[in-house]
Amino acid sequence: MSALAITPDLLLDPIRLLLNPFIQPIFVPVLYLVLDSFAFILSSWFSADRVQDEQRREPLQPETYDFIIVGAGSAGAIVANRLSRNFRVLLLEAGSDPHPLQYIPGIGQFIYGFPEVDWQHKTVPQKFASLNSINQQSSWTAGRGLGGTGNINLMIHLRGHKRDFDNWANLTGDPSWSHEGVVPFFKAHEDYNGPGDERYHGYGGDLRIEAPDYVGMGYDFVRAAEELGYKNVDLNGAPFTEGFDIIRFPIKRGVRQAPYKAFLEPALPRKTLTVRRYAHVNRILFKDGNVAYGVQYDRHGRTLTAFASKEVIISAGCMGTPKILMLSGIGPGLHLKNLGIPVISDVPVGENLQDHIGVYLSYFTLEQPRSVVLERDLTVTEFSEWVFKGTGILSSPGSQATGVFSSSLAKARGEADWPDLQFFFFGYAAFQNSPKHVSRLFNLKEDEITEYYKTSIGKDGAHVIVTGSRPFSRGYIRLGGSSPYDKIVIEPNYLADPGDVDFKALKEGVQKALELMENTESFKRMGSRFNNVSLPGCQHLEFRSDPYWECFIRRFSVTLHHPGGTAAMGTVVTPELKVIGVQNLRVMDTSVEPQIPITNTQASTMMIAEKGSFMILEQWKDNKIVK
Repeated sequence: MSALAITPDLLLDPIRLLLNPFIQPIFVPVLYLVLDSFAFILSSWFSADRVQDEQRREPLQPETYDFIIVGAGSAGAIVANRLSRNFRVLLLEAGSDPHPLQYIPGIGQFIYGFPEVDWQHKTVPQKFASLNSINQQSSWTAGRGLGGTGNINLMIHLRGHKRDFDNWANLTGDPSWSHEGVVPFFKAHEDYNGPGDERYHGYGGDLRIEAPDYVGMGYDFVRAAEELGYKNVDLNGAPFTEGFDIIRFPIKRGVRQAPYKAFLEPALPRKTLTVRRYAHVNRILFKDGNVAYGVQYDRHGRTLTAFASKEVIISAGCMGTPKILMLSGIGPGLHLKNLGIPVISDVPVGENLQDHIGVYLSYFTLEQPRSVVLERDLTVTEFSEWVFKGTGILSSPGSQATGVFSSSLAKARGEADWPDLQFFFFGYAAFQNSPKHVSRLFNLKEDEITEYYKTSIGKDGAHVIVTGSRPFSRGYIRLGGSSPYDKIVIEPNYLADPGDVDFKALKEGVQKALELMENTESFKRMGSRFNNVSLPGCQHLEFRSDPYWECFIRRFSVTLHHPGGTAAMGTVVTPELKVIGVQNLRVMDTSVEPQIPITNTQASTMMIAEKGSFMILEQWKDNKIVK
């Protein structure tokens, strides 16, 4: 190699190689200390931020805007960006700006579950799933802050399946919600970096979509699926039936993008956009019986009102939206009357609740050093790689590959081309503090998780989440009281469908995952083998027998945080997303989905916001526009 070819990086590599073995024994305890201190870090940061924000007192007199948007999450951020180009917009959000740590993709899985960034919902006790959760209650994450759940999720960008949206068109009677109808709105904000073409992908948009620098064993997982007959397909591209691929994310130079950095941050300097943080919306205001004209909200100890001359838009998410609607008199009439809330529109708000439930197959141990072992691989060098280049392990949120396919049950129903199962692959080993973090995130008993992971800690490994993509089970959300600060009642009815179709599909998915991870050449050469410790609650059953897996599914099943459907098109809102029975009120978030897509819901939520914004701009285009 010539002297001219020697780069500073090459000169530094030997130094890094020498330093890491000496620094790592000191660095790991510091890393654990930081991870365990997130509660204090977030609490201190947001306490100081709230005090600072309180000093910027807005006028006590009600202000009037063209549009008021409630909720600054994946939908609200886009709507605020699009409408504030031409109209006066007020955006109300209960939380604050993201914490700097939330921009690091590899840290995301440790951030959620804290009250400063998460609404920390819990379901009612479940009868047929999540049985190893404390009180059998599933823990439901919902982001709190500018950017919403997009600040704390695993960032997986998957649109769904062609038949998901063709089904929406059938359910709503509106062909504009078909797959061909919604593709332009998926593309509208996309800046795609990957294989594909302009027919199904957007380029140059607000939101960068790409694979992270580090994909780990993602391609191994895809090749293993090919051994079982599943193709490697673009899961966000041309229509497909079944398929596997590595995962792409809203990441730019290794930094989390969606939705705060992509949509809100660029719009904040606009004079047409006013953002009120720490604003807890209590109810929608109506005049003339059913005309929405403003909202009432609490902020820094004061109850305030704001008026909208055109429309109020609720984008508070699957849990927040039905709560605000019902508190405002829009919902099941009998339920509202029982709480003393005057009924404005008797529609089934809160019904039709759906969610993807996942079975965590943790852990598959590996004989080869192919996974991420935190104590070994998350080094000072890795941090510097991310800080200066946006590369390395920290550029990945953790999930490396995924796949969707149809169970024998779906095929028997004539739906072989509409997958009902999904796998998520994580090439990360259990580390020393894994039981503590897993228990906190999923409301599990730490002593049981510690016992279950005891033979996996520190060994190379991976895990697979098996998900029922098209659940038949339906639940509901209700108000817990008439106060805006009362907790809502969440009943997902996991695995409660007649005929146990959801459960049978999951069982088939578990068997397929075991086959892929233990019997394909791709993983046999790594010595992949599932955890040899019986799951707590299932120790009385023969290990790996059918009864054991049935017990495992019912006990180690948790939410994937993909709820939707609680203000569905066709029953609560029209295909134009206008709330039935009232005027000047729309809903734009995952709650309007009549049936949730087979994959993660953030991408479809952003599409809904894009399409909804387009419909609003079309309706009001002849009105006076702010210059």
